[in-house]
Amino acid sequence: MSRQVFNFDEVIDRRGTHCGKWDTMDEKYKTKDLIHLGVADMDFRSPQPIIDSFRQCLEHGIFGYTDLSDSFYEGFISWMERRHSAYVKREEIVFCPRINISSSLCVETLTREGDEVIIQTPAYGPLYQSIVKNNRKAVNNPLSLDREKYVIDFQKLEEQVSPDTKMFILCSPHNPVGRVWSREELEKVGEFCVKHDLILFVDEIHGDITAQGVDFISSLSLSKKVRKRLVVATSLTKTFNIPGVILSYLVIPNEEIREKVARSIDRIGMHNPTIFSMAATEAAYTQCDDWYEAVLVYIDENEKYTRSFFSENMPEFRIYPREGTYLLWIDYRALGCTEEELDKWFIEEARVSVYMGTVFQEEGRGFIRLNIASPRKLLEEAYRRMAEAYGNLKK
Repeated sequence: MSRQVFNFDEVIDRRGTHCGKWDTMDEKYKTKDLIHLGVADMDFRSPQPIIDSFRQCLEHGIFGYTDLSDSFYEGFISWMERRHSAYVKREEIVFCPRINISSSLCVETLTREGDEVIIQTPAYGPLYQSIVKNNRKAVNNPLSLDREKYVIDFQKLEEQVSPDTKMFILCSPHNPVGRVWSREELEKVGEFCVKHDLILFVDEIHGDITAQGVDFISSLSLSKKVRKRLVVATSLTKTFNIPGVILSYLVIPNEEIREKVARSIDRIGMHNPTIFSMAATEAAYTQCDDWYEAVLVYIDENEKYTRSFFSENMPEFRIYPREGTYLLWIDYRALGCTEEELDKWFIEEARVSVYMGTVFQEEGRGFIRLNIASPRKLLEEAYRRMAEAYGNLKK
């Protein structure tokens, strides 16, 4: 049976669709002349089986309350086993519509005001905000650079932990630096949490998106003693480019922790997924493997093109290794400009928007995050604009 060919080169105009990546950014910058490479979703058409599942819902014509189906549980459990060798039990799964909601609820439910929560910085903003918005103290443990690779500073962790520390938040793969944590690193994090009696909350939403030759290790494959304090938040929305359907889920092996979190979710009335999210899930986990494997190849090719173009035309932008996500973490410090100067250059001269590094806390200063999950023609045009204005930046 021949494999399908997918047209990831197709450029689809997303403006005028209330799109967070394009319309919202147009409104922010008061212009429609920018190419937006900031917000973390893909500019690719979602898999056809998912589109067909939406069409079936539309043709049925009734959009009532919807519950998690047997096929949802079976599909997710099967996906985790065959893709990541992680074994999940049905009763361990808890529905929560967004990971940003999950992280905030878990901080609120499993810690007390004034408690300390450790997070690795630079850090995805909503994970950090889940700590401070709940009146907990964020303990930043900056990632260290080992030559070209970011690593967790375990010595610093031991120096920072205190009796007030109650939770460790980990992003795996890490957003924004693109690290896929090795089994050894995950085991050391788990041992640290066991030693200091910490809840380990892990955001694995980018877990399916890895570079060629890199294996994602889910924290769900760690030891039983780690799983007793583990909360994993994940979703298929990044994997299949359907973040707009709003669906995520928690895996919580410990029954006592699971019941606490479930009560919090029940308290605020988050009982049901949308009818479209259930339709998408049933199709995604059973009919979209070919699309998924093909999009990984396309993202890898976009990365190769990006590295080649930057090296030849804008060498002071230093791209760090990408192991996971479809995001590149780029060091601009060799240019000698401030973040404010670079941001102005991007918007007013290059006419491209990206995420400035301080979006991810102060440890991100000197860097930008760039999304490469777009049709090649769109990236080519964005990079051409940047290259043409590059001389002004260097001056």
